[in-house]
Amino acid sequence: MEDTTTVTMVEEPEALFSGLTFVIIPTAISTEEQQQLTQDIVENGGTLHPFDDGNGRIRDLRTITHIISTTSDFPDYQSALELFKHVIKPSWVQACASTKKIRNPRTYSPDPALFMTDVVICCGSSIPQGDREAIQGGVLAMGGQFTAALTKTTTHLIALDLEDDRCGLALNKRLRIIMLLPHWFDDCLRLGRRISERPYILPDPEILNAEAGAIPSIKAIPHVRDAADPEPADPRPPRPAEHSESTRHIQAFKGKKIMLGEDLSLSRHLKDAITETIEARGGRMTNTVEEADMYVCNYREGVEYTKASQADKDVGNLSWLYHMITHGAWTSPLRRLLHYPRPRGGIPGFEKHKISISSYTGDARVYLENLIIACGAHFTKTFRQDNTHLITAHKQSEKCEAAEEWAVHIVNHLWLEESYARCREQSLTNRKYVYFPPRTNLGEILGQTEIDRAAVASHFFAKTTKQSRTKSDQDKDTHSTPAASKVARTKSAPAVSTPAVSRHANPDGKENETPGSTGSRSAKDKALSKLHDAASDIAKFEKEMKRKGGVVHGGCRAKDLDVPDNSKKSRDRDSVASKRSFEEVEDAGNAKEESQDSVIEIKKVKRSKKDAPAPVKFRMLISGDKRWVNNGDKESKDKSKLRELGLFVVDDPKKVDILCAPKIVRTQKFVSALASAPTVVSSSYLDYALQHSKLPPPHEHILRDSDFEDKYGFRLDEALERAEQNKKRLLKDWNIFCTQHVVGGFDTFKEIIQSNGGVCHRWEGRTTTINAAKRTIKNADAEVSQNQEEDEGDVLYLISGSTKPDMKLWPKFRELAKKHDMVPRIVSTEWILFVAMAQYVHWDPVWEMQ
Repeated sequence: MEDTTTVTMVEEPEALFSGLTFVIIPTAISTEEQQQLTQDIVENGGTLHPFDDGNGRIRDLRTITHIISTTSDFPDYQSALELFKHVIKPSWVQACASTKKIRNPRTYSPDPALFMTDVVICCGSSIPQGDREAIQGGVLAMGGQFTAALTKTTTHLIALDLEDDRCGLALNKRLRIIMLLPHWFDDCLRLGRRISERPYILPDPEILNAEAGAIPSIKAIPHVRDAADPEPADPRPPRPAEHSESTRHIQAFKGKKIMLGEDLSLSRHLKDAITETIEARGGRMTNTVEEADMYVCNYREGVEYTKASQADKDVGNLSWLYHMITHGAWTSPLRRLLHYPRPRGGIPGFEKHKISISSYTGDARVYLENLIIACGAHFTKTFRQDNTHLITAHKQSEKCEAAEEWAVHIVNHLWLEESYARCREQSLTNRKYVYFPPRTNLGEILGQTEIDRAAVASHFFAKTTKQSRTKSDQDKDTHSTPAASKVARTKSAPAVSTPAVSRHANPDGKENETPGSTGSRSAKDKALSKLHDAASDIAKFEKEMKRKGGVVHGGCRAKDLDVPDNSKKSRDRDSVASKRSFEEVEDAGNAKEESQDSVIEIKKVKRSKKDAPAPVKFRMLISGDKRWVNNGDKESKDKSKLRELGLFVVDDPKKVDILCAPKIVRTQKFVSALASAPTVVSSSYLDYALQHSKLPPPHEHILRDSDFEDKYGFRLDEALERAEQNKKRLLKDWNIFCTQHVVGGFDTFKEIIQSNGGVCHRWEGRTTTINAAKRTIKNADAEVSQNQEEDEGDVLYLISGSTKPDMKLWPKFRELAKKHDMVPRIVSTEWILFVAMAQYVHWDPVWEMQ
């Protein structure tokens, strides 16, 4: 009988790493770990390709699919990226093997641009859904991982306080996890670096403590070790470290040929010493670029430098060479800024800058000094008023206070490093260069910026064939990857833009800032309110003038806020160009941290440090806007948010950069502020800033009110031009009288007159010793135009109402004018309002009281 049995063939599942070829870079990977990696790869069907220890390179790179390394600092890293090879940390293999699933290689990349690698974030239940999505998008874009549920692999739990359910769960399970405020994530994204979690950790985060004391100093910064000076202080080759023969490093010189450039100007004795040292380490010297594996020189110039660079050889300076001799391990000269040859003449534009530094010590200070000089700027150990920039690790220093007074740019070191790395001066409109997270010493992230090879190539040795992978085009404004810059805030691809506003609390009492809230992040208000409660001094600056009849002519209560902007009006105002006469200012408060020749001498300080105003970028006055009426909590939060954006809402109309109102209003502060020639914007400017957590261009929100202009006979834009000419001196040398009970109040018109340089006297009908002398008529070509062409010179003005008490005072006023041989003119308030708003002296008989 025929056998008709059918045999069904069952295919075995394909091995996890089937078809994948690996190579292990031995740097910082122990022998035991390498053995475990080999076992995991082989057991899961992968192929392990041996690493060539002889020359420290990967054989047959094109056949490799995955490169396992703890760092991007190995010779074939750039070539691997160009060939689209996956470079992963050892933890990727372990994660794949444990879950039996191929994980995303991006989240295990050693690329320093992906600064959130090794971070697994989970959000607490108190974080709104929209913010969770944005945080998820941000952490994934920066190389980290996000988990919806709290697991043992979670490293960071984002919450507002320990009352969050997930915080309680983590504590009960005794999970080794960092529980912290969302502000940490915000600040990391803003800087493009991973900063310390310390100031943000729950339950008592330092950023909410207004009395936290001085910001801790940074004792050691590994990224600038042996890389603080492009020219070693000791010209002799260093002695190799005892551990330099470790097999966990790529040998620096074994099988390599090294060429020394002529611009090093080395003596024969020193060349011989270097040759002996390198040959003892397995290397050889050569005199031709074509044979060399490494080319050592001082500057980015010359035929040999160009040839070596275009041939993708290692090109570095003597400091780089000595670093490899010391440690016996290869390192890329692009990894540390001062290991790569300098541009002769520096970075274009830096020759105009005079730069000082604050709050950096030891190697960090030396590193920044040398980097400033390498950029081509003038470094000053003493901070003076003619400095253009102050580089600081935080803003708790007297240098920063003086810089605010003198309108000197206060920047963090990222501006200097990235300008040097990208071969061009970076714009300070990028806020990350002027941002200082609360309670954070930015010295902890010093030296992490690498040379942008694409930028150097385009400026110094542009290739005609093979092009290198460019980071500068992908990453111009943030230290991130292309994916990070393209993340949009949608449900499918959450944006990185959730954290838009910093949360500041200055513990020394100089500046108290409450945190702002971003868009829908209502949950954050909980944490922000705590900071607000601690920031008692903010009330000094936000106290509003309250008075009856706050509007001069019948409107609502005047609430004037001062929000400034980068308009042409904010250049060298009296408020910025301080009258403090410092001959020298150094950071006395950081004397222990800085070198001895950096001691500060403060002379003729007109106000104490305790009374110094909080440093601000811009000042804004708001008038006629009713958004905060009967809502003090919202007012406080909105003002704090604006303050964190660089806008300080003030009450003083004499120090205004931007004037904001829903329409042209005739309030005391609006009228007084016009003398400062501010940029006048509509309330839509505030709406945009509060909604988007960033400052819009002022010219897009210019206030237009043609009805008002037609009614009162002047154009606001022309008035502001005249105010610019007048320089607050429209009524200089004028003595103007005003009755006590005039509509709007004497104090209102006194403020308006004084804002324009005049003097206002209360007229009560009694004998006065006031000098009412005639005014000198100014020439048209005077140094400061006061727009007084219509001034008659001999007219004495009394601003009065039409009530009987006021009218009884008129005869005595006429006697006063006659006594001083002047013409008495008793006028309504319309006269002074027109003059102050139109910004020129004008007379119309309709204003005279009969």
